[in-house]
Amino acid sequence: MRYLILVLLLVGLLLMSIGVSAQSEEIPEPLRSYLICDWGLLTTEQSTEQPPIFIQIDSPADYSAVEGSRFTISGTGAGLFEGNIIVEVSNDSGEMLFEGTTVLQAEEMGAAGEWSIDIDLGDLSEATPVFVTVYSTSPRDGSTVAIDTLRLNVMSTFGLPYVEITTPTFGAGVLNSPLLVEGMAGSAFENNIVIEVQDFETGDILAESPATIQTEDMGGSGPFSVELSFDAEPGTAIQVYAYQPAVADTDEITVSDVQFAIVSPLAQTYDRFLTVRRDDYIASAEDICAVAEAEFDNENIQPLVINNVVIMSTRSMMPLVNVNIEAAGSSNCPAPLRTRTTRSDNDFDIEVYIDTSEPVPCTADLAPIPVQVSLGTLPSPDFSVMVNGESAE
Repeated sequence: MRYLILVLLLVGLLLMSIGVSAQSEEIPEPLRSYLICDWGLLTTEQSTEQPPIFIQIDSPADYSAVEGSRFTISGTGAGLFEGNIIVEVSNDSGEMLFEGTTVLQAEEMGAAGEWSIDIDLGDLSEATPVFVTVYSTSPRDGSTVAIDTLRLNVMSTFGLPYVEITTPTFGAGVLNSPLLVEGMAGSAFENNIVIEVQDFETGDILAESPATIQTEDMGGSGPFSVELSFDAEPGTAIQVYAYQPAVADTDEITVSDVQFAIVSPLAQTYDRFLTVRRDDYIASAEDICAVAEAEFDNENIQPLVINNVVIMSTRSMMPLVNVNIEAAGSSNCPAPLRTRTTRSDNDFDIEVYIDTSEPVPCTADLAPIPVQVSLGTLPSPDFSVMVNGESAE
């Protein structure tokens, strides 16, 4: 039965990608992370679009080596007040080694452009790991509006040791047969690292595998990839632990990374579902499950206009169901956009709305807002869906 559920999940995810293909040509699919609470499933969405205000360091590469104490940092950005960018370089002790400013070069105000700055750390006698911070501030209150960081090994030909997991992303729903783990690493002994899959609750190791950094240089930097299979029920919280093994038995592991994920969260269904965006205060609440549960009692809501609903489901005794909703609302509204779903047997009531608990100015136009709601794998192919009070066929 477990194998059947996972097969259905794979098929269903494929259907979901087909169902939103028309939208994804214009609007990139958001990254989704999941958290299973006592009351149901919380989904957090994060847009993959470049934000209107950002700073990004493009060169040199993170954790790389810089042979001298003089070098250039460059990158891109957008939406910065007068294009102003502040650059700070400090050592591991927090001592400031450099402070400077540069200006974003863009064709017009608010547009994306490029920036660069020459760094001079003076006379350094030995290899020095440094931390680079590049940021821009608001002219209103001095708060940071965009930031990026970089680690470098200055006065050296060797990069800093590191491990970074890029797949799975935080809170992602994953399969356990196999689980693909990808990332970047560098300066590891014999270019080898170790990957473990651990039960998040117990810490038990469910799977373990070595991985080789793909680089032609001994101690170089490059990608790694490995597939692991393990036994775990759908909904099991896991953590993926990647580390550079200690060279000697007495050494401690000092270079590692960890990522949280959930095994096949949509291989089952839940009594309640809540979807919020990453910048919603619910997503960063200390007791996130309790705060999210309270949202089901929130009566300060303004439902969105629903123009169309498409239900995608696998043709099976236990269908995986995805609901694609063409909603419409204000094109400029800082109020949180949320979707909550309540299940009664095989009947699902979906509400797509903005939270009006705090009064905020919103434009009065109706711009298209695509919404996707996953109902999980249902125990029966006979189910009904209501969206903002209207039956969806």
